[in-house]
Amino acid sequence: MGKYFEMDKKYEIIDSIGHGAYGIVVAAKDTSQPDQNLVAIKQIIKAFEHRIYTKRTLRELRVQRLLTHENVLGIKTILLPKARENFEDIYVVTELMETDLTSIIKSPQPLSDEHI
Repeated sequence: MGKYFEMDKKYEIIDSIGHGAYGIVVAAKDTSQPDQNLVAIKQIIKAFEHRIYTKRTLRELRVQRLLTHENVLGIKTILLPKARENFEDIYVVTELMETDLTSIIKSPQPLSDEHI
């Protein structure tokens, strides 16, 4: 993965599933939840380095937290930093989806109501 994930020990990283301009997403196992224990954890790297990126991140998290719809990925939790002095990255825990929106859009398969 290249970047160290500094998060709660109750999460066991399974695999890296994506990366983008703001960070990395991994599939993880939540060992505290025996029934539905697969989650996605998005690490937003250096979230406070640039003012514009910080505002975009805050906006994204607010919208994601406030919207409750079956077609919008909801936030399960935001992991707190171990120490305020070294607080650079934000870790957002969400449900693990089968695929991402980019893969669906790029797919040659026509979209149906089942995709929505």
